[in-house]
Order: sequence, then structure tokens, then C-alpha cells
Amino acid sequence: MVDYKLYYWELPFRGIFIQLLLEDMGARYSRLDALEIYPAKSLSIHHPGMAPPYLYDCQRKKYFSQMPACLMHLAHRHDYLPKRPERLTLALKTLLDCNDVLMEITNSNGMLMWTPKRWEEFRYQRLADWMVLFENTGREHNLKDNRGFLLGSTLSVADIATTALFGTMVYSFPALKADLIECAPHIANLCQRIESRPAIQAFLTQHRSEYGRDYCGGQIEQSLRQMMNA
Repeated sequence: MVDYKLYYWELPFRGIFIQLLLEDMGARYSRLDALEIYPAKSLSIHHPGMAPPYLYDCQRKKYFSQMPACLMHLAHRHDYLPKRPERLTLALKTLLDCNDVLMEITNSNGMLMWTPKRWEEFRYQRLADWMVLFENTGREHNLKDNRGFLLGSTLSVADIATTALFGTMVYSFPALKADLIECAPHIANLCQRIESRPAIQAFLTQHRSEYGRDYCGGQIEQSLRQMMNA
């Protein structure tokens, strides 16, 4: 008997955020093909969603969609949220920031393909600013090279999401690792520490062995890789 069902594609992208949290909390879950819901049933489920991921809470018999909302649901149920009201708000902000970065790195979810000029501007300006933003958030809460977390002294969903964002990004596109170390060295170190947590490390080892450096798939990923290889 599983506690949760996650409906997503085989690629990491948005699904990896939810999987890392499920793994770290030790939840019993199954990952199912998004086509079981999307698009035919996406408007008829509880709390309908336009696109994957979908999270089904087996105990409550309810579906949740939108990656930040799925994470907030799990974090609330399994005590991965900060206790202080301001930091609780910042945790939600972090999840929304992560979602924005995913939209931006895929050029508005593939509305346009990257050109070299636009990619260079994005990589060295907008994406660099995002990295600095996360770095500054951590520094404001005493994140150090080898200790602390994004929002203080306690692990939260914000750390899992930050790792799912940047850890996945630099693994899929190794050329961006130097960017992250330059712009956000404490975040780079945080991602390594979170990825070394036993349950997450075991999951990532298996997942990356199976799927390699795949990121988001399709023409969007092809466009990204063309920019990286240019």
C-alpha cells in the first residue's frame, strides 16, 4: 500500500522536486505515467490541474497539481516547513522562485527556442541573478560552506527544492556548475550536502544511472543542449 502516487514523465524537471521530498521523508509512493491523467482527465480530477505533475494523496483521496502546491502539501503534512511565520512565507516564495526559474530556462516553457544571443544574455544576466538571489537568501539566514540551511538552522522544503532546481540543472548541464560556484558558492555546497543525504543519494544514484543527464526532453532540451555545445 502506497501513501502517494506521483504522475509525471520519466524525466526529472518538475517531477524531481516532489520525488526528492518523498524520498527524504521516507514516504511510500509510486511514480506513474502522466498520460494516465494528462490530458484526458486533467480537468475532471479533484483540484484540477492543467499539466503534470499531479500528486495523489491516497489517505485523503485527493489530487494536487502545480509543483509548488504539491510540495507545500507534503511539507505541511510531514513537518518540512519552518515554524516562524516569516520563514514560512519565504519557503513558499522559494518554491515559486524555483518554478519561475524552470519557466525561464525553458524560454517560457518552450514558447520559443533559444538563439545564441538570447541564451548568452539569459545565462550571464538573468540566470546569474537568480543564483545570486538564492545565495543572498541563504547568507541572510547564516548559511555557511558546510553547515546551515537556506532559511536557518533547520532543513525545510526550501532546501529540497533548491537542490532539485540547481543540483539537477548542473548535473544535466555540467557547464553551468562553474556558474553556480561563482555566483552562489554556498548554494552549490548546500546542493551537495542535500544530495548526500542517504535516501536522496540512493535515489539519485539509481535515477541518474537509468536516465543519465536528461533534463526536460523534447525540442526544449535539444535547444538548451545546442546552446551549451555552441
